[in-house]
Amino acid sequence: MQTKLDKNGIKPLVPKHIVANQWDGYPNPVWHKKDKKKVTIMYSMVERRKSYFLRAYFMRNGFKFLDMGDHISEDVRWGKEYGNRMQCNPMYFTSGSFIRHLMMLHKEKGLSKEEIVEKYIFLSGGGQCGPCRYGMYPQEYLKVANDAGFKGFRLMIFSSELQDSALPKEQAFQFNLKFRINVLISFIMADFMHIAECALRPYAKDKHHALAVIDECEKLLFEAFKSPLFILKLPSALKKAGKLLAAVERRDVELPLIYMTGEFFANLAHNAGNYDMRRFIMDEGCEVLPGSFTQRALYDNWRRSRDAKRGMKYAATKKEHKYWKKSLKKQIGTNKAIMFFYNWMKKHFNPEQFGGKADLDDLDYLADIAQEHYHPEIFGGEGNLEIGESIHYAEKVDGFLSSKPFGCMPSSGVSDGVQAKIMSLYSDLNFLSIETSGDNEVSILSRVSMMLFKAKQKAEKRVSEG
Repeated sequence: MQTKLDKNGIKPLVPKHIVANQWDGYPNPVWHKKDKKKVTIMYSMVERRKSYFLRAYFMRNGFKFLDMGDHISEDVRWGKEYGNRMQCNPMYFTSGSFIRHLMMLHKEKGLSKEEIVEKYIFLSGGGQCGPCRYGMYPQEYLKVANDAGFKGFRLMIFSSELQDSALPKEQAFQFNLKFRINVLISFIMADFMHIAECALRPYAKDKHHALAVIDECEKLLFEAFKSPLFILKLPSALKKAGKLLAAVERRDVELPLIYMTGEFFANLAHNAGNYDMRRFIMDEGCEVLPGSFTQRALYDNWRRSRDAKRGMKYAATKKEHKYWKKSLKKQIGTNKAIMFFYNWMKKHFNPEQFGGKADLDDLDYLADIAQEHYHPEIFGGEGNLEIGESIHYAEKVDGFLSSKPFGCMPSSGVSDGVQAKIMSLYSDLNFLSIETSGDNEVSILSRVSMMLFKAKQKAEKRVSEG
């Protein structure tokens, strides 16, 4: 049959492949209960310590696991090779780490790609905190796996809410309350170890000894946490760890104080994902305030609570009002659980005894002081946090660093845009904004070094003036 020409005498282009139905995404088969012992859970929790402590849950509950640990610089290359173009570096790091480990299983262990698909499953958080991430992370993980030849690879994604449960009932693994409480405790313990490092690394007379003690404390807490009776064993382990850290000898000096904020991953990765920024700052002779995952979880709940209150106020029907009221109740319950475990563990750990700064910010207060410049209900990423924090810490720190991924809309386009006004109002604010891309480390760290140089000058002036 001869192809008809159009009115201009041109042969029309006919697509070789015509998709009859709309694409519904990559398949994500269920991991059935009968296959529990046959499958290994691959997982990572943004930074090493969170992943390390969560091992205890898998061990206690008889799951096989592969802890992927910290992100490394090479993850970006893997993410860019198999991921979509123009993603932010958290996406490249997380998907890159995932595909790097799949390839290691294939090449180093000699497993076929079909065997890996059958014997492994990936567990991760979903990245629900920004407009760029709604639904993107799960599909991107599945994309890189399928494009690399791991057809039909399975995935489990959980949100940051304690009461949410989205997996099929026949799934071998469940995001139940027990799992979520274990995640919460793991993250709080990792926060405490991070607080200890921020307190001791820049001040210890012997930095290497201090880091060795922190490692010893991590192992001590892990041993208590992996016990089925961890609720009974953690208090004494936390007390012992606190005393070990308090025994580390500290230098009697006053160092410049730096505050670091920004997008969740670029602020809190504590590894190559953000150029190991806090450790760089400490090794340059400054103290940096800790980056708390607990604080970030509280902000997620605070944001959802504001959503719920607004939803109740403008609900068009009783059913809609009931939905938002239930959501608010959920956030209040989650917040209470977070604060209960945090304060309970903090009481036993007593970070003040070794100079640890473990106080959590009042999110209502930060929203109030930022509201004139950034409405607290313009949600996305860290929203109003950076503005509230910069106003709050303007006269309390010697340097203020905002770190976010390249092209991050809430930070680069919104928060940092407002910072010009804040800097005009608080002329003493030593503010620097950086965009992490996974590469360009020398350029980024040189800019941070200049900010730290100004911070040291500011601290010297403060000390000299009494």
